[in-house]
Amino acid sequence: MSQNRYSWDERFRYWLDSFMSKGGTSVFLSLLFLFFVAFVVMGTLRFVVFLIFPDETIEEGTFLLWHAFFQIIDSGSLAELDAGSNFPGKLVAIVTIFIGLILFSSMVAFITQEFENRISTLKKGKSQVLEEDHVLIVGFSERVIEIVKELIVANESDSGVVVIVAEKDKEAMDDYLRDSIQDFKTTKIITRSGSTTSIRNLKGVGIQHAHSVVVLNNAKSSDSNETKELADARVIKTIMAVVAAKGEETPPVIAEIYIERYRLLAETIVQGKVTTMNEADILARMLVQTSRNKGLAMVYADLVGFEGNEFYFFKPDEGWNGVNFGDLQFQFMESVPLGLCLPTGEILLNPPRERILQEEDQIVVLAEDDSTINFSSERVFEPKVHPYSNLRKIIPEEHHLIVGWNNKAPIVLSEYAGYMAPGSSVDLLIEANADPEIRKDFEKIASQFPDVQMNFNEIDFQSEEELDNLGLPGYTTVSILAGSGDEAEEIDARTIMRLLQIRNIFKEAEKSSGVPTETKLISEIVNSENTELIVQVGVKDFLISNQFVSRIFAQVALEKDVMHVYDDLFQKEGSEIYIKPIDLYFVQSEGLNVTFADCVLAAQQRDEVCFGIKLGRQETEIEHNFGIYIIPPKDRHYTLRDDDALIVLAEEEN
Repeated sequence: MSQNRYSWDERFRYWLDSFMSKGGTSVFLSLLFLFFVAFVVMGTLRFVVFLIFPDETIEEGTFLLWHAFFQIIDSGSLAELDAGSNFPGKLVAIVTIFIGLILFSSMVAFITQEFENRISTLKKGKSQVLEEDHVLIVGFSERVIEIVKELIVANESDSGVVVIVAEKDKEAMDDYLRDSIQDFKTTKIITRSGSTTSIRNLKGVGIQHAHSVVVLNNAKSSDSNETKELADARVIKTIMAVVAAKGEETPPVIAEIYIERYRLLAETIVQGKVTTMNEADILARMLVQTSRNKGLAMVYADLVGFEGNEFYFFKPDEGWNGVNFGDLQFQFMESVPLGLCLPTGEILLNPPRERILQEEDQIVVLAEDDSTINFSSERVFEPKVHPYSNLRKIIPEEHHLIVGWNNKAPIVLSEYAGYMAPGSSVDLLIEANADPEIRKDFEKIASQFPDVQMNFNEIDFQSEEELDNLGLPGYTTVSILAGSGDEAEEIDARTIMRLLQIRNIFKEAEKSSGVPTETKLISEIVNSENTELIVQVGVKDFLISNQFVSRIFAQVALEKDVMHVYDDLFQKEGSEIYIKPIDLYFVQSEGLNVTFADCVLAAQQRDEVCFGIKLGRQETEIEHNFGIYIIPPKDRHYTLRDDDALIVLAEEEN
């Protein structure tokens, strides 16, 4: 009954439309079919005409279909028609050639269109990626440049591949990368455009064979909580798509998530496979630690990223043979073990030196490159025992000022208050007529630390008199936090203005008193490209920027367990990095000649791990890295002075 509802003509048209809508293959097959039909029809017609009107110009026995075939595919055959040919033969030949012209032109047009479509597809970034063991970056933001730069450095000794997929035009991504990075060296960069939550798109960029997946957040730290929540939800959806695309063998996933509850939720999607990072948390803790230890910023600059020294996980093929952690530190010449990675995945930094290493234990080792991790079954250098000091560092009162408010401010205030000795203070300075919720948040934090004085100040930053009355040169540190705004340049412009205002106050104070200002000035910069700008105009104080977080991203992308090391370092509990005066380790250190191995042994007497030395006489010399030497060889000699210090991993500051 349904077959009779439509005419044969309608059903044929419907079938033809469906067939042709399937794309290029259908069109190509249709053209081939028409060529065949034209060849058969015109060849048959040519044969019939020859029988009725014999053509003397065609030799007997000649295959007539051969003439028809050449006339269809070659329009030049028209000029080759013999003048003696009869009219019916010429007419058939002309019609055949005309049909051939139409079909051949259609075929050329089809091939041209398919070629253009292919080029267009390539430009749109829709083609499949056939790579293995590559780092897959899902999403595209300002952070991607720093991550790619670090991966390029990491791949210098060997080739590597980075694949980026984002909901952004491929040509725009390629142009942005080429404008920001001058030399890709041995790293191959591939970009693809498409939905980051599409399982099909993720499979198309080789997620089945990826070494790791980095999921970027499209929200900025300066955005509102509502914007961050939406962006975090999309990141979680992307992680779920990654898991669905790969199944049980999901590669390590490193994701940027702002909201704490979403971070915990993301890590439960696949246990042990998803590592989450929060820029605000990392930068806030880094700011506090580096501001309280002069020179520590240079140490972190060396550790974070691939240009200096990095964290590695190591276990020798021959096993540990019952060595304890204290002796182990002297079995490496150009690297330093900092802790253990247990079979459970737990990271234990600065374990007791008497601890015996089990055969399944790995060590967390600091080295310039994995090629410099040369383990010896015996000591590579025997340290000399010197008279050790029993002194303890007296932690003085500290007075810190936080200028501005953002999502890092509550963490910074709490971290400062948790570290400082009683009698210390931490103040907040914000623009007058700011959001009243800021005061409420500040008072809530202050109530948790009754032993630390915390003051809330509002001023008009345009008033030089109000700024002068704050007594800025009396603070231990002044930290300028980035404000809010839509663009990084807009945010940094305000920060730089605050920075220069305060720098001018310090210069005036130095002029009037004749004494250099000891206050350390720290500034947070959103766009790391502005770091060079500030340095060039003469501001050389340490800068906090998301560049550090991007470098950590790159390290974790190649080795996910490195994140656990950073988590331990940035927590107040457990061991942290300190730069401690040399007189805490040696009696009468002035003029004492020691090797670096001697310093390592001296630090062990205080249950610390020494992995560097700071020479006070070089702290202003940029060509000597401001006197900071990380993991020097164990046999290197130093003549100590009282203003020198050791760079150690320790549980306590004193």
